[in-house]
Amino acid sequence: MDAAQQMLREGLVKAIVHIPEGFDASLSANSRVILTVTLDNTDPLSAAAIGPEIAQASQQLSSLIQTTAGGSIIDVDLENLYRTFLYVEFMAPGTFVQAIMFVSIIAGGVQLVTDKERGIIEGYLVTPLKTYEIIIGILLAGVIKALISSIALFFLAMIVVGVRPMSIFPTPDLVAIMLTMFTLFLTSLGLIAMMTAYAVRFSSGDIYRVSSFPINLTLYYTSGAIYPLDGFPTWMKEFSVINPETYAVHALRLLMYSRVGFGPVAGDFAFLGVFTGLMVILSIVVFRRGL
Repeated sequence: MDAAQQMLREGLVKAIVHIPEGFDASLSANSRVILTVTLDNTDPLSAAAIGPEIAQASQQLSSLIQTTAGGSIIDVDLENLYRTFLYVEFMAPGTFVQAIMFVSIIAGGVQLVTDKERGIIEGYLVTPLKTYEIIIGILLAGVIKALISSIALFFLAMIVVGVRPMSIFPTPDLVAIMLTMFTLFLTSLGLIAMMTAYAVRFSSGDIYRVSSFPINLTLYYTSGAIYPLDGFPTWMKEFSVINPETYAVHALRLLMYSRVGFGPVAGDFAFLGVFTGLMVILSIVVFRRGL
């Protein structure tokens, strides 16, 4: 049971069905049996679907068993692993990533295209700075803006909406807080580098804006930010595997609500680290060739 609960906390399973010892013997003796179902209620949509389905299955099983006892002989006891969670709390990690993406579109793309139109980029080139130093400066400036935006939204979510991350309430978990900040930093750098590399080839800010927002919506809706990945159609699941926002949302949700350590989010960090490194290299290469 301890191992099962650990898997539930790490997000590897959505629920635990505990079948008591002597289950079959109790059924044959026409005794009432209680199945305990422990739900990961940090995903309220999945929890709301799993609980009634198991209760319905137990009722169907009871109806198939010929017994003199009246009513159902199998009862289902639903219990939540955590406190009551609101849907807005489920959405909160994806909202923070969405804030980063908005800043990435503006700071990583709109500002770059505007600077090209005004000739500011050409002014950078006459300085002693190397090309890669210029692009690194642009990226880090965007990261600072993205972090300010996401952290401000984080506090607003706690103050205005009532989001209560378990990494902070009731007692702060410094490891989870630091890993949350690192997730936001890695996500910011990766997305800003991606949008910078995308924007370098554009000479018109209007065309860039029109083409960038479909990218934003595609990444957001396939990231699991507003609906569990398990409920996606196959093509959306396949796309979510290569979507960096999927890993950012998953890591933030575990760190904020499950008080996990580094282990359960190591895979998320590995993908985000590789993605960020590739996007930074791509932005430097494209920036050199696009000038």
